[in-house]
Amino acid sequence: MSLPTLQQLRYFAAIADAGAFGIAADNEFVSQPALSAQIKELERRLGVTLFERTNRGVLLTTYGAEVLKRARVVLQEVDGLVEATKHDGKRLRGEIGLGVIPTLAPYILPDIVRAFKTAHPEAELRIFEFKTNDMFDSLRRGEIDLGLLALPVFSDEFLAAPIAEDKFLLAMPSNHELARTKSPIKLEKLRGERVILLEEGHCLRDQVAQVCQLAFSEPSEIQATSMATLAQMVAAGMGVTLLPECAEKVEAGAGRGIVTRRFAGISPSRTIGLIWRKSWPFAEIFTEFAGQVGKSKRFAKTVRG
Repeated sequence: MSLPTLQQLRYFAAIADAGAFGIAADNEFVSQPALSAQIKELERRLGVTLFERTNRGVLLTTYGAEVLKRARVVLQEVDGLVEATKHDGKRLRGEIGLGVIPTLAPYILPDIVRAFKTAHPEAELRIFEFKTNDMFDSLRRGEIDLGLLALPVFSDEFLAAPIAEDKFLLAMPSNHELARTKSPIKLEKLRGERVILLEEGHCLRDQVAQVCQLAFSEPSEIQATSMATLAQMVAAGMGVTLLPECAEKVEAGAGRGIVTRRFAGISPSRTIGLIWRKSWPFAEIFTEFAGQVGKSKRFAKTVRG
């Protein structure tokens, strides 16, 4: 029996992820007829039917689900082989894919990129913006090597290293009653306030919602699609929000119509960190990099622990 090729396994996994041949072909930069031919040849070599074709796309057969599980293991091992060549002991080289969540990218990415170039001058950083769950999928597929996001991550597929604590600030219109004092605000003051959240899919939405629960406050049904939109809605008097400290200078700077105040006592916060696949063969490189970034003066000016 002829063995499947790695290309056939990658195409097979791409179709399973996309749920349709056409979308997978676009994602893999190949024509749909060429993709279909590779899958037919894979099915011939294995002697089973992998997909059930429907009007809405494709579904995995029982055989297909089992083959997919094993194909992912093979592809991850091959990716690990490639990753093993991306270093010379202590420094990375070649292309390194970095995924960043939208609520961090505009605010601390420049610090991360500068620190990375200093630590690994022979590596070329390729940057992608993802929501958290999409980042997990991209890491699983080997499309990126490293993720910058808010911890913790509840998955045994990945390893993580913290960088810094990013405290939440109360952001409100400049004419808000609570803006009259410069003293820290008690969390209980959120009761009765209309707290605007980001839309579903952003981990920051869940983190702010948890803080609202602690304050016995009901979040507003109004949702924003981005941090920039969220800040504009606050400035317009539509409500208040919890703004990560790393975003303060950009979203609540002078003339933006927004006032920020710290919280009294133990401030709510999120932990910024890096994650990578557990199969990455040199985890100590990423762990050391996270520690270097967290200790740097430049980063400390952006996020204070």
